[in-house]
Amino acid sequence: MDWVGFPRSDSPAWYDELCAVLRSHGVDPGDVATEGQGLIAEVKFAAVATGRAFALAPAGWSQPVPDSVCWSSLVGHPLVRRTWAVWRAESHRRDLGHLVASFPAV
Repeated sequence: MDWVGFPRSDSPAWYDELCAVLRSHGVDPGDVATEGQGLIAEVKFAAVATGRAFALAPAGWSQPVPDSVCWSSLVGHPLVRRTWAVWRAESHRRDLGHLVASFPAV
């Protein structure tokens, strides 16, 4: 099955991490969408409905899933998207401190 994903140019680090996770589970991600051409949900659903492709979506995704597509959660949380908060070391901004403090400890 082909992975119906997103162009690497949209988010190179996340794309590379997803590809590495797929490969570590024995899935060859192959060639994904053409660079610079993101795919809308309906196009992804149509590709998946052919039975020759799969796509990834977050658990709380707001798009309705058509009856022709089966959604199943991944076992063991193999995909974790990390976001970094970065600022100047000498900064004394309280708003940034409150923002960082609000994140759960990992």
